[in-house]
Amino acid sequence: MAGLLNELKGRVFGAPGFGVFHGPPGYGKTFGAIFCAVELDAIHLLVQSEWSKKFFLQQLLRELGQSTQGTVPELVQAATQALAIESRPLIIDEADYLVAKGLTGIVRDLHDGSQTPILLVGEEDLPQKLRRFTQFDSRIFAYAEALPADLRDTRELADMVSPQGISFDDQILEEVRTRHTGNARWIVKEVSHICKQARLNAISEITKQSWGGLEFLRDTAPVPRGGLK
Repeated sequence: MAGLLNELKGRVFGAPGFGVFHGPPGYGKTFGAIFCAVELDAIHLLVQSEWSKKFFLQQLLRELGQSTQGTVPELVQAATQALAIESRPLIIDEADYLVAKGLTGIVRDLHDGSQTPILLVGEEDLPQKLRRFTQFDSRIFAYAEALPADLRDTRELADMVSPQGISFDDQILEEVRTRHTGNARWIVKEVSHICKQARLNAISEITKQSWGGLEFLRDTAPVPRGGLK
Protein backbone atom coordinates (compact mmCIF):
# COMPACT_ATOMS: atom_id res chain seq x y z
CA MET A 1 0.00 0.00 0.00
CA ALA A 2 2.83 2.40 0.82
CA GLY A 3 4.35 1.74 -2.59
CA LEU A 4 1.08 2.60 -4.32
CA LEU A 5 0.69 5.80 -2.33
CA ASN A 6 4.25 6.85 -3.17
CA GLU A 7 3.52 6.10 -6.83
CA LEU A 8 0.55 8.47 -6.71
CA LYS A 9 2.61 11.17 -5.01
CA GLY A 10 5.36 10.87 -7.61
CA ARG A 11 3.16 10.75 -10.72
CA VAL A 12 3.99 13.07 -13.61
CA PHE A 13 2.23 16.41 -13.88
CA GLY A 14 -1.21 16.07 -15.44
CA ALA A 15 -1.63 12.38 -14.64
CA PRO A 16 -4.73 11.41 -12.63
CA GLY A 17 -4.20 10.88 -8.93
CA PHE A 18 -6.56 8.08 -7.88
CA GLY A 19 -5.22 4.74 -6.69
CA VAL A 20 -7.21 1.68 -5.63
CA PHE A 21 -6.01 -0.83 -3.04
CA HIS A 22 -8.37 -3.80 -2.86
CA GLY A 23 -8.61 -7.22 -1.25
CA PRO A 24 -10.72 -9.68 0.76
CA PRO A 25 -11.80 -8.98 4.35
CA GLY A 26 -9.16 -9.64 6.98
CA TYR A 27 -6.13 -8.97 4.78
CA GLY A 28 -4.91 -6.02 6.87
CA LYS A 29 -6.09 -3.20 4.62
CA THR A 30 -7.20 -0.85 7.39
CA PHE A 31 -4.06 -1.59 9.42
CA GLY A 32 -2.01 -0.74 6.34
CA ALA A 33 -3.99 2.45 5.79
CA ILE A 34 -3.34 3.62 9.35
CA PHE A 35 0.36 2.76 9.00
CA CYS A 36 0.62 4.76 5.76
CA ALA A 37 -1.22 7.70 7.30
CA VAL A 38 1.36 7.85 10.10
CA GLU A 39 4.49 7.08 8.09
CA LEU A 40 3.64 9.08 4.95
CA ASP A 41 1.76 11.96 6.60
CA ALA A 42 -1.52 11.15 4.86
CA ILE A 43 -5.08 11.93 5.90
CA HIS A 44 -6.97 8.74 6.80
CA LEU A 45 -10.76 8.80 6.53
CA LEU A 46 -12.66 5.63 7.49
CA VAL A 47 -16.07 5.83 5.80
CA GLN A 48 -19.04 4.23 7.55
CA SER A 49 -22.24 2.75 6.18
CA GLU A 50 -24.64 5.53 7.17
CA TRP A 51 -22.58 8.54 6.09
CA SER A 52 -24.36 11.07 3.90
CA LYS A 53 -22.65 13.43 1.46
CA LYS A 54 -22.69 16.24 4.00
CA PHE A 55 -21.41 14.11 6.87
CA PHE A 56 -18.58 12.75 4.69
CA LEU A 57 -17.48 16.30 3.89
CA GLN A 58 -17.79 17.40 7.51
CA GLN A 59 -15.63 14.51 8.70
CA LEU A 60 -13.01 15.34 6.08
CA LEU A 61 -13.02 19.00 7.09
CA ARG A 62 -12.61 18.01 10.75
CA GLU A 63 -9.52 16.03 9.78
CA LEU A 64 -8.27 19.13 7.96
CA GLY A 65 -8.98 21.39 10.94
CA GLN A 66 -11.56 23.44 9.05
CA SER A 67 -15.07 24.69 9.77
CA THR A 68 -17.86 22.19 9.07
CA GLN A 69 -20.60 24.78 8.58
CA GLY A 70 -22.27 25.35 5.22
CA THR A 71 -24.23 23.74 2.42
CA VAL A 72 -22.90 20.71 0.54
CA PRO A 73 -21.54 22.82 -2.36
CA GLU A 74 -19.87 25.17 0.13
CA LEU A 75 -18.34 22.23 2.00
CA VAL A 76 -17.02 20.73 -1.25
CA GLN A 77 -15.34 24.04 -2.08
CA ALA A 78 -13.89 24.39 1.43
CA ALA A 79 -12.56 20.81 1.45
CA THR A 80 -11.06 21.21 -2.03
CA GLN A 81 -9.22 24.37 -1.03
CA ALA A 82 -7.99 22.84 2.23
CA LEU A 83 -6.69 19.71 0.46
CA ALA A 84 -4.85 21.85 -2.09
CA ILE A 85 -3.21 23.90 0.66
CA GLU A 86 -2.34 20.89 2.84
CA SER A 87 -0.70 18.99 -0.06
CA ARG A 88 -1.12 15.73 1.85
CA PRO A 89 -2.44 12.54 0.26
CA LEU A 90 -5.90 11.36 1.26
CA ILE A 91 -6.65 7.72 2.10
CA ILE A 92 -10.35 6.82 1.98
CA ASP A 93 -10.89 3.51 3.77
CA GLU A 94 -14.02 1.34 3.29
CA ALA A 95 -14.34 3.07 -0.08
CA ASP A 96 -17.08 0.66 -1.21
CA TYR A 97 -19.45 2.92 0.70
CA LEU A 98 -18.61 5.74 -1.71
CA VAL A 99 -20.36 3.75 -4.42
CA ALA A 100 -23.23 2.59 -2.20
CA LYS A 101 -23.95 6.10 -0.93
CA GLY A 102 -23.48 7.99 -4.20
CA LEU A 103 -20.34 9.81 -3.06
CA THR A 104 -18.12 9.12 -6.08
CA GLY A 105 -19.01 12.42 -7.75
CA ILE A 106 -18.00 14.45 -4.70
CA VAL A 107 -14.72 12.57 -4.32
CA ARG A 108 -13.97 13.12 -8.00
CA ASP A 109 -14.62 16.86 -7.54
CA LEU A 110 -12.21 16.92 -4.59
CA HIS A 111 -9.54 15.22 -6.68
CA ASP A 112 -9.98 17.43 -9.74
CA GLY A 113 -10.08 20.65 -7.75
CA SER A 114 -7.12 19.97 -5.46
CA GLN A 115 -4.98 17.54 -7.52
CA THR A 116 -4.45 15.67 -4.26
CA PRO A 117 -3.43 11.99 -4.52
CA ILE A 118 -6.39 9.95 -3.27
CA LEU A 119 -6.03 6.28 -2.36
CA LEU A 120 -9.26 4.29 -2.19
CA VAL A 121 -9.13 1.20 0.03
CA GLY A 122 -11.86 -1.40 -0.26
CA GLU A 123 -13.03 -4.93 -0.92
CA GLU A 124 -11.75 -7.15 -3.71
CA ASP A 125 -14.50 -6.16 -6.14
CA LEU A 126 -14.06 -2.40 -5.64
CA PRO A 127 -12.33 -1.95 -9.05
CA GLN A 128 -15.34 -3.50 -10.79
CA LYS A 129 -17.75 -1.29 -8.86
CA LEU A 130 -15.84 1.80 -9.95
CA ARG A 131 -15.82 0.75 -13.60
CA ARG A 132 -19.52 1.63 -13.73
CA PHE A 133 -18.52 5.30 -13.51
CA THR A 134 -16.59 6.06 -16.69
CA GLN A 135 -15.40 9.51 -15.64
CA PHE A 136 -14.17 8.14 -12.32
CA ASP A 137 -12.62 4.98 -13.76
CA SER A 138 -10.56 6.97 -16.27
CA ARG A 139 -8.95 8.90 -13.40
CA ILE A 140 -7.53 5.80 -11.68
CA PHE A 141 -3.76 5.87 -12.06
CA ALA A 142 -2.88 2.49 -10.54
CA TYR A 143 -4.23 -0.54 -8.67
CA ALA A 144 -2.69 -2.81 -6.05
CA GLU A 145 -4.06 -5.96 -4.46
CA ALA A 146 -3.80 -6.96 -0.81
CA LEU A 147 -1.89 -10.25 -0.63
CA PRO A 148 -2.09 -13.11 1.88
CA ALA A 149 0.37 -12.94 4.75
CA ASP A 150 3.59 -14.89 4.25
CA LEU A 151 5.65 -16.43 7.06
CA ARG A 152 7.50 -13.17 7.69
CA ASP A 153 4.20 -11.27 8.00
CA THR A 154 2.86 -13.98 10.31
CA ARG A 155 5.94 -13.67 12.51
CA GLU A 156 5.46 -9.90 12.76
CA LEU A 157 1.79 -10.33 13.65
CA ALA A 158 2.64 -12.93 16.29
CA ASP A 159 5.32 -10.69 17.81
CA MET A 160 2.82 -7.83 17.90
CA VAL A 161 0.08 -9.68 19.83
CA SER A 162 2.03 -12.21 21.93
CA PRO A 163 2.56 -11.36 25.60
CA GLN A 164 6.09 -11.16 26.94
CA GLY A 165 7.56 -14.55 27.73
CA ILE A 166 5.79 -16.51 24.98
CA SER A 167 7.58 -17.36 21.73
CA PHE A 168 6.67 -19.26 18.55
CA ASP A 169 8.84 -21.31 16.25
CA ASP A 170 8.48 -21.01 12.47
CA GLN A 171 6.86 -24.43 12.08
CA ILE A 172 3.85 -23.64 14.26
CA LEU A 173 3.49 -20.19 12.68
CA GLU A 174 3.50 -21.72 9.21
CA GLU A 175 0.73 -24.08 10.29
CA VAL A 176 -1.29 -21.11 11.58
CA ARG A 177 -0.70 -19.22 8.33
CA THR A 178 -1.71 -22.22 6.21
CA ARG A 179 -4.83 -22.97 8.27
CA HIS A 180 -6.12 -19.47 7.62
CA THR A 181 -4.78 -19.03 4.06
CA GLY A 182 -2.75 -15.99 5.04
CA ASN A 183 -5.72 -14.01 6.39
CA ALA A 184 -4.14 -11.51 8.80
CA ARG A 185 -7.25 -11.08 10.94
CA TRP A 186 -7.61 -14.82 11.49
CA ILE A 187 -3.88 -15.16 12.16
CA VAL A 188 -4.13 -12.57 14.94
CA LYS A 189 -7.15 -14.37 16.42
CA GLU A 190 -5.40 -17.75 16.23
CA VAL A 191 -2.17 -16.47 17.79
CA SER A 192 -4.16 -14.86 20.62
CA HIS A 193 -5.98 -18.15 21.20
CA ILE A 194 -2.72 -20.13 21.22
CA CYS A 195 -1.17 -17.70 23.72
CA LYS A 196 -4.17 -18.09 26.01
CA GLN A 197 -3.94 -21.89 25.86
CA ALA A 198 -0.17 -21.77 26.32
CA ARG A 199 -0.53 -19.81 29.54
CA LEU A 200 -3.17 -22.20 30.86
CA ASN A 201 -0.81 -25.11 30.15
CA ALA A 202 2.39 -23.36 31.31
CA ILE A 203 3.96 -23.40 27.84
CA SER A 204 6.41 -20.60 27.06
CA GLU A 205 8.03 -21.87 23.85
CA ILE A 206 5.31 -22.87 21.39
CA THR A 207 6.40 -25.53 18.93
CA LYS A 208 4.47 -28.30 17.19
CA GLN A 209 5.78 -30.67 19.83
CA SER A 210 4.88 -28.52 22.85
CA TRP A 211 1.49 -27.65 21.34
CA GLY A 212 0.80 -31.34 20.88
CA GLY A 213 -2.89 -32.22 20.85
CA LEU A 214 -4.21 -28.86 22.00
CA GLU A 215 -6.96 -27.51 19.78
CA PHE A 216 -6.61 -24.65 17.35
CA LEU A 217 -9.26 -21.97 17.12
CA ARG A 218 -12.44 -23.13 15.37
CA ASP A 219 -13.13 -21.28 12.13
CA THR A 220 -16.84 -22.09 11.91
CA ALA A 221 -19.74 -20.77 13.97
CA PRO A 222 -21.07 -23.08 16.70
CA VAL A 223 -24.29 -24.94 15.84
CA PRO A 224 -27.15 -25.50 18.29
CA ARG A 225 -27.19 -28.79 20.16
CA GLY A 226 -29.87 -31.17 18.95
CA GLY A 227 -33.09 -31.38 20.94
CA LEU A 228 -32.90 -27.88 22.40
CA LYS A 229 -35.91 -25.59 22.03
